Amino acid sequence: MAVFVTVAVIVAVGGYVLHGAGEYYAISPGTAPTVSASPDCKSVGGGNWALPGGRPCVRIDIPASKSAPVDGSIMMVDVLEGPATPWEFALAKLGLLHSLEGATVLYPKQAILGGSPASQLGCQQTQQMQGAQSAASVVALRALGYKVAEKALGAQVVEVVPGTPAAEAGMECNDLITEVDGRPTPTSDALAAAIAGLTPGSPAVITVSRVASNGSTRVLVLHAKLTSAPAEGSTPADPHKAFLGVATQTDSSFSYPFPVSIDVGAIGGPSAGLALTLGLLDSLTHGQLTGGRRIAATGTISLDGAVGDVGGVAQKAVAVRNAGAQYFFVPVQELAAARSEAKGMKVYAVSTLAQALSDLEALGGSIPKSVVAKA
Repeated sequence: MAVFVTVAVIVAVGGYVLHGAGEYYAISPGTAPTVSASPDCKSVGGGNWALPGGRPCVRIDIPASKSAPVDGSIMMVDVLEGPATPWEFALAKLGLLHSLEGATVLYPKQAILGGSPASQLGCQQTQQMQGAQSAASVVALRALGYKVAEKALGAQVVEVVPGTPAAEAGMECNDLITEVDGRPTPTSDALAAAIAGLTPGSPAVITVSRVASNGSTRVLVLHAKLTSAPAEGSTPADPHKAFLGVATQTDSSFSYPFPVSIDVGAIGGPSAGLALTLGLLDSLTHGQLTGGRRIAATGTISLDGAVGDVGGVAQKAVAVRNAGAQYFFVPVQELAAARSEAKGMKVYAVSTLAQALSDLEALGGSIPKSVVAKA
């Protein structure tokens, strides 16, 4: 009898651990690649780049005539994110996860995914990184006085809500919606206005541009039957409002004064914006932005130069500290989280690019007179 009881207990505990792990995502310290325009930052396969000695890097490509050798370094940083394992869940329940797994923490699945299906997370993180790369390039160039024109291309699908007219019509994350019933939708607001002009139950012909895995683009015409808007959060259902079932953002193209591109490999998410901006500025000027110091940075960057909050900053502090960073620039909202794992590393809280540049100057960096970044 005792054997059967023991087996039953083991099965019950195992089932509890397996089920519990499925409700969480694990966030762990990742890598801290150097942002570099140096030809020494070379591909090492698998979408990864490295400097001599194997140090990971993110490759900036700009004309050689525009690039300056850099004294010091600017590092971006990522975290490792994925569904929690049963082992991680068990350690978390025992209060041992943080100490035994290098500052790893668990977050409820809902906190990571929001309302999106897990299958769309990769698409969203790729979009966010592409947005960070574009914003960093635009902000850096404009800070140097260059004019960068912007053209809206369409409403880019960030999320397709399951079971909605958009999902039933075959719409996918990253589709670019350019027309609704022949009406152009160059922006996310234009799409919202086009749908608002229709009635629940009516059909809608939606033109989308879709990029295939091989990089080719094709235009598709999708047919959706709109429903009425369901209740969402504190907003009640509206039987008179047409509903498609997508979340979108405006996708834009930018006209740079000379070729600029950034290759981050397989890293996703929006948090590299500030680091990429600083790294590009350093390479495009005299390379003295850091005063020879090893600077790490995390935070989103908006086209107006504002620095926004990100996630996993405590784990990022571990990653950049392990990579040898002397100073870590973080969004103001996450100063406490960064300091919790900084140990001897100095942490600076910033809310704008201008503030970050001012702090770099105070550390001995040289900010070129041509930089016109505004708070």
